Amino acid sequence: MVTKINKKSNKVTPKTNLDFDIWVLLDQTRDIISKARELELDQYKLTRVQATVLFMLINHDRGVTLAEISKWILREPHSVSSLINRMEKTGLVKKIKSLEAPKINVVLTDKGRELYSNASQQSIDMIFSSLSSEEKLRFKSELKKLRDKARNLLGMDYKPPFLP
Repeated sequence: MVTKINKKSNKVTPKTNLDFDIWVLLDQTRDIISKARELELDQYKLTRVQATVLFMLINHDRGVTLAEISKWILREPHSVSSLINRMEKTGLVKKIKSLEAPKINVVLTDKGRELYSNASQQSIDMIFSSLSSEEKLRFKSELKKLRDKARNLLGMDYKPPFLP
């Protein structure tokens, strides 16, 4: 929000900036939905980031590299490595050395697949039920435009093949 000073009263008054207002609303909405999702995932002893990694892997049978995970979840490679190590210790994922190149593919284990399929997404379904199918499609399209523009501005040209 931009402010301006009223010269007569010498008071600061807010000046509306629609872009910023939308950003604040989007940020608040993301935080609230994330909190609801975190509460739901707690019962499965999963974090939101772990659930995201499981989602990636369930949609990619060949597995994904640590670099792909890093770019998808916008985390530093060392953080992703630690995350995957913890997930491997709990039996959710397995690291497999690639035969083609000196890289590691992360694959889903049966335990990870079962946990992901059992983990409820009720909070997401309940929240998004406030939108019609048409509104969801429009909203998805608009969010993709914003995401892609932001990625472009940040020089994030890489787009993982599993991004919708």
